[in-house]
Amino acid sequence: MAAKDQLPATVQKVVEKIGKPVTSAEIDEIGKLQDIQERSRHHRTIINAWKQQQDQDRKMRKMYATWLMVAMSGQIVGINIIFILIGCGLLEFQQWTTNTFVMSVFAEVSAMALLVVKYLFPATSDKVLDLIDRFRTKDQK
Repeated sequence: MAAKDQLPATVQKVVEKIGKPVTSAEIDEIGKLQDIQERSRHHRTIINAWKQQQDQDRKMRKMYATWLMVAMSGQIVGINIIFILIGCGLLEFQQWTTNTFVMSVFAEVSAMALLVVKYLFPATSDKVLDLIDRFRTKDQK
């Protein structure tokens, strides 16, 4: 680098205001800091997207579960009313028809409850945590 006296006066004032020269170690530290900040930004973006997706999934699942429960409740009330009317003698069916009807509604309600529990409320997904871990291990290499 040129000596101070070889620099123009305006540049000399800037150099004096800046102070001591920057070392390569300080430049490396700044680079590492910028890398950490960039990875942190990536992680925050991924986590925010995951949070938004989870919120939307919960909202959708809640709506489906509510409608399925209302439909199943209606079916159960309907089958109970029909069963009471058969018991009172207001409706007449053959024994096997009544048994088949009641059992099929019971099976359908059980299957719908299983569907709600199994597919609308799955185990917590930790794929986003695996993705963050993969980024972390890739950055450490």
